Amino acid sequence: MSILSMFLLLMFAHLVADYPLQGDFLANTKGKNMISLVSHAGIWTGCICIMSWAIGLPITPLDVLWLFATHAIADYMKAKPVGFYKKLNPLGKGLLIDQLFHVLQIVVLMALKVM
Repeated sequence: MSILSMFLLLMFAHLVADYPLQGDFLANTKGKNMISLVSHAGIWTGCICIMSWAIGLPITPLDVLWLFATHAIADYMKAKPVGFYKKLNPLGKGLLIDQLFHVLQIVVLMALKVM
């Protein structure tokens, strides 16, 4: 399988987990409720890890922890909002930065596993 195919499949997993599987409830409460944040980060991490396994990338417990923690921190910062997110439109530049960070997570994972 080509690297591009792997990337596209991981991006599909990301989009499914970060949008329809998150739903309105988790999206609206993850900045106020840790259970919602942990649930969303867990769903996203699970989808990325399952897709990684399906395309033949070995996933370790450290990968799971890293993906979960970085996703949870990034989403908390945007949803709360914290730091530079306070000055950004959450559906404009805030969303763009959040999504670019999640794409970076996938690129780093692939770099660690494929290269």
